Amino acid sequence: MNKKIAFFGTFGEFSRLYLDSLKNAGFNIALAVEDKKIDFRTIEQKLLETKPDLGVIAYFGKIIPKNILKIPAKGFINAHPSLLPRWRGPSPVQNTILAGDTKTGITIHITSEEIDEGDILAQKEVPIFSNDTCGVLTERLAKEGAKLLPEVIESWLNRTITPTSQNHSLATHSKMIKKEDGLIDWSKTPEYIERQVRAYDPWPGTFTKMKNGKILKIKKVETKNGKLKILVVQPEGKKDMPYEAFLRGHPDFKIYNAAGLGFEPR
Repeated sequence: MNKKIAFFGTFGEFSRLYLDSLKNAGFNIALAVEDKKIDFRTIEQKLLETKPDLGVIAYFGKIIPKNILKIPAKGFINAHPSLLPRWRGPSPVQNTILAGDTKTGITIHITSEEIDEGDILAQKEVPIFSNDTCGVLTERLAKEGAKLLPEVIESWLNRTITPTSQNHSLATHSKMIKKEDGLIDWSKTPEYIERQVRAYDPWPGTFTKMKNGKILKIKKVETKNGKLKILVVQPEGKKDMPYEAFLRGHPDFKIYNAAGLGFEPR
């Protein structure tokens, strides 16, 4: 197989799964572009020189300019970790956990100028388990996507696959996650807070502000009979510890939510 691929990714663990799957399938990686400190003018020149058959995006953190999208003979395709059109945008895995979805998946779609709006080439449904964190679910999605991608590329390049338009009326959108999003609002339901802890693991994590201004990271929780139970915490500058052990050392501790109201879940 001598089809030339230009690969755009972070070169982190999940992006590497996709890149390795293409190499193992025999595709010629003519160009591999990392999303750190890139110069799109230089990338454009390299693409014009290498003349790839297809551009592939997997966990690439930047928007690719329109002029670059047009260079490969068959354009660009993107591996997106959701069942589009649900959860377009930069944080689909976090949002699917926050929303309490029971399923998600991988969508391989044609890259368009509008983010995640391109026609769909293939989808693979993936279940969401009740103890899934963002990190665990992202890894499972990446492994499934890496298995799916080579056969989709082969079909797309051989013109044996027909793209399907997205139903834009069903679209939902995710936003860029910020560190402050991890602050727990204790007026939310126990079920929401439990999902928030899992959705923001490993980043940005979830936390509450202590009375002395220090941060207490909430690492693990569970819900039972509509009540929230904190299991594991990490005081600022210290290691993880059971919440009950933390309380024994801080008998007057109260959790303060964003509104400043004291609340101590047991």
